[in-house]
Amino acid sequence: MKKLNLENSNQRDILGAQLWELDISFDKSIFSNCLDQLNQELENKNLLVRPKVWLSDDWFCPDSISGIAIPFTLMHPRLIALERQYIGHVEGETRDWFMKLMRHECGHVMDNAYFLKDEQRRKSIFGDHDKRYPNSYIPKVFSKNYVYHLEDHYAQAHPEEDFAETFATWLTPRSNWRNIYENWPALTKLKYVDSQMKSLRGKKPNVVCYKEVDSIEESTLTVAEYLQLKKKRLRKQSLTRRSLKHIESYLNDNSTTGTDLRVVLKNNRQKLIRNIALKTNTYQYKIDSVVKDLENITSVKKLYIPNERGTQNLEKLLLSHTKKFFTEGRDRIIM
Repeated sequence: MKKLNLENSNQRDILGAQLWELDISFDKSIFSNCLDQLNQELENKNLLVRPKVWLSDDWFCPDSISGIAIPFTLMHPRLIALERQYIGHVEGETRDWFMKLMRHECGHVMDNAYFLKDEQRRKSIFGDHDKRYPNSYIPKVFSKNYVYHLEDHYAQAHPEEDFAETFATWLTPRSNWRNIYENWPALTKLKYVDSQMKSLRGKKPNVVCYKEVDSIEESTLTVAEYLQLKKKRLRKQSLTRRSLKHIESYLNDNSTTGTDLRVVLKNNRQKLIRNIALKTNTYQYKIDSVVKDLENITSVKKLYIPNERGTQNLEKLLLSHTKKFFTEGRDRIIM
């Protein structure tokens, strides 16, 4: 069946198309040479693994598979623009970001190809890979036990992610990891990966399996349904079991009068963060998360602050929201 040409189609047709109908491919995308770059980086280390890539609805590497699933929305500028319009961001939309994710997923590929997870020293350094994945985690932002590669201190999410992040840092050209992580406990992990990868030089993988899991070719979702489901999931993560009564007394809720709260927050961000951090004896980076959370609520709920109040009650509002934010454990990062 003829595929939908995104160049010549209007937005309604694109949104109504099922994923398998889209005329997209990795080879025709702006990221097509990123796989070549990844393979060259592996070749430079004399590692024989060559991951396969296919299009799916998210970034992942399935267990036992020697490949990387890539979100289909990254395969065409119009899809990138649609996801940014609906979701607010597109994970991996820049080349640098894309390569970081590729190297991370390649760490999982190495695990699958050489059965690395059960090695006892690996367990003693990174922890047991059989540990259950959490629904969320609270990153220790200043911890030196982990490398920092992807955002949100993702190495801290689980032992498997810790290994993948460490591998990605090790693989990155000119990462200068020995100097950057000097005197950090994380250096032990990097040295372990370095030693392990050297032992795998020129060694064929134990297994190569290129099965495409959850490929868009098997999906009957439309682009609109995919975006709606993703937006709903992200909203649920940010607004689940949340009462907004603690802010109603400060705002004109569900009204279009007054000043958009997002604008007021933006104009007073640094001062608010500094003052609330001092009052609550909390790190400023944590208060920044509170402000971002409140900004998300204002975006979803369209909240306005009465003009006659100005910023008079804004600090009280943020202080109230800070207490609720930490009481409900929303400083955790949802997995």
